[in-house]
Amino acid sequence: MKKTLILMSLLGLSIAGLLVNLNSTRVHAQEIKGKGYLSQLADLMNTVMQVHHTKLWFAGHANNWALAAYEVRKIKEAIEEIKETIIEIQALSPQWRIVSLGEILKNFDSNLDSLDQAVKAKNEVKFNASYRELTDTCNACHMSAGQSQIKIIEPVLNGGGTFSDQDFTTDTGRQ
Repeated sequence: MKKTLILMSLLGLSIAGLLVNLNSTRVHAQEIKGKGYLSQLADLMNTVMQVHHTKLWFAGHANNWALAAYEVRKIKEAIEEIKETIIEIQALSPQWRIVSLGEILKNFDSNLDSLDQAVKAKNEVKFNASYRELTDTCNACHMSAGQSQIKIIEPVLNGGGTFSDQDFTTDTGRQ
């Protein structure tokens, strides 16, 4: 009788734990559906990715290869975080389902590997070409996501302020 009671108690606890996990998953999905997750992605892009993108360019052009290697690592970490975030967002948002994420993420990985090699070789020519490819991939992702107004460029040396790697002009404002 005691064994049966203990077994029933353990079974009850297991079922209760499963129900709590299912409820937590639903709550997490609702948080993702809400405004929070998309704003987290934008914040990650603005406060992490864009800053390291700019610092990478300046480090490479100053031949500070140790700092450039650090910035490549930080961008790789940001891309990994974006990969984790975007999969959940894509599962819940029709806008993100049309983005060819597989190819874009493959391009990011390839660009970052190329940048890493250029930095290790201290090869400024290869660094510049790989940096341009990374920037092009950023802009391709923005276009695919319907955010063509976000245009990333090579940083402007004396000017541009905090976001010296972004073109703030409109398409109609260009010559």
